[in-house]
Amino acid sequence: MRIIMFIFLILAVSSLSAQTLEDYLQIAIKNNPGIKAKQTEFQAALQKIPQAKSLPEPTVNATWFIQPMMLPMGNQLGSISAMQMFPWFGALDAMENEAASMAEVKLQVVQVAQNELFFKIKNAWFPLFELEEQISIQQDLLRLLKTDMELATVMFQQGMAPMVDPIRADIMIDEVNTEIALLQQKRKPLEVAFNLLLNREDSSFVAISGFLPEPLPGMFARRDTLIVNNPMLTVFDKQIQAAIAEEKVAEYMRKPMIGAGLQYMPLAKRTNNDIPPNTGMDMVMPMFSATVPIWNKKYNAAVEERRLMQVMYADMKLDMANDLAAMYEMTFYELEKMAQMIELLNLQTAKTQQAINLVLAAYSNAGMDFEEVLRLQQQLFRYLTKKVSAQTEYQLQLAKLDYLTGKMN
Repeated sequence: MRIIMFIFLILAVSSLSAQTLEDYLQIAIKNNPGIKAKQTEFQAALQKIPQAKSLPEPTVNATWFIQPMMLPMGNQLGSISAMQMFPWFGALDAMENEAASMAEVKLQVVQVAQNELFFKIKNAWFPLFELEEQISIQQDLLRLLKTDMELATVMFQQGMAPMVDPIRADIMIDEVNTEIALLQQKRKPLEVAFNLLLNREDSSFVAISGFLPEPLPGMFARRDTLIVNNPMLTVFDKQIQAAIAEEKVAEYMRKPMIGAGLQYMPLAKRTNNDIPPNTGMDMVMPMFSATVPIWNKKYNAAVEERRLMQVMYADMKLDMANDLAAMYEMTFYELEKMAQMIELLNLQTAKTQQAINLVLAAYSNAGMDFEEVLRLQQQLFRYLTKKVSAQTEYQLQLAKLDYLTGKMN
C-alpha cells in the first residue's frame, strides 16, 4: 500500500510540474467565470432565433348569448372565431437573420473576453517566472559568497589576508539570505492573483516550467497591419452587420400584416310553429384582415436609426484601430529596446566574469583586493538579475503584441 501511495504521489507531483503556460491558458478558458458568463450570453442569444422566425400568436374570440339571437337560419347561441396574422413576405426571414447577427456579435464578444483573459494570465505568469529566476540567482550568489568566505578564511589563517575579508563576505551572506527570504514571501500574493484568474483555490500550487528565450534585436519585423485580427475590431464588424439586418427588419415594418381566420356560429332550430320555419344549420364564415401602416414618420425614423448605428460602429472601429496602431508601435519599440538591453547585459556579464577571474587569481596569490572581488561579483549578479527582468519585460511586451493582434496562444 505504501508503494502504491508513493507511486501516486510521484505521478501527482510530475503532473503539476509538467503544466506549462499553455496548460494554464486552457484551464482558464474552462474555469474563468467571466468567460462562462459570455458563453452563456451567447447561448441565450441563440434562443432568440427560433423566437424571431415564429409567427405571431393566433387570437381566438368566443361569445355566448344569454338569450339566443333570432336569425333567419335559426337562433344564434354565440360565436367562436380564430385569426392568424402573417407578416409580409420575407419579414420572418429578415427577423431571423437579425437575431442570428446579434448572436454572432455575442460569440465574437466571447473571443474578446478570451483574448483579454490570455493577456491577464500572461501578465500574471511571467512575474512568477521572473521571481523564480531571481531566487535562483540569489541562491547561486549565496553559494559563491560562502565559497569566497571559505577562501578568505584560509587566506587569513595563512597570514596572507586581513581578518576583515571573511567578515565582509559574511555581511554580504546575511544580505543575500534576507533578499531570498523577501523574494520567497513575494511569491504568495503573485500565486493568489494567478489562481484567481483560473477561478481555483488561491492556495493551489503554481508550477513554473519552461525558460525565457534569448531574443535578438530585429527579431520581429514591423507588421502593424496584423491589428486587423484584433477580435474587438471584428465585434464592430459584426455590430455593423447586425445593424444592417435591423434596418431590413425596419423596412418590413412599413409593410402590412395580413390576417386570415374563420368564424363559427352555432344555430339552434326554432320549435315554435308560429315563427317561420328555419333550418338551424350552423354557419362558418371565412375572415380576412390587414394592418394599414400609415404613420411613415415612425418607420422612417426606425430605418434612419439603424443607418446611424452603422455609421457609429464604423467610426468606433476606426477609433479603436487608431488606438491599437499607436499601442502596437510603442510595444514594438519596447520589444526592440529590451532585445538590445539583453544583448548589452550579455556583453557586460561576459566582461565582468573575465575581470572577476583576474582579480580572484590575484587575490589567491597575494591576498589583495578581496573587496574588489566581492564588488565585481555583486555587479555580475546584478547584471544577471537585470537580464532576467529584461527578458520578463520582453515576454510581457510580446504578450501585449499577441493581445493587440488577437493571437491567442
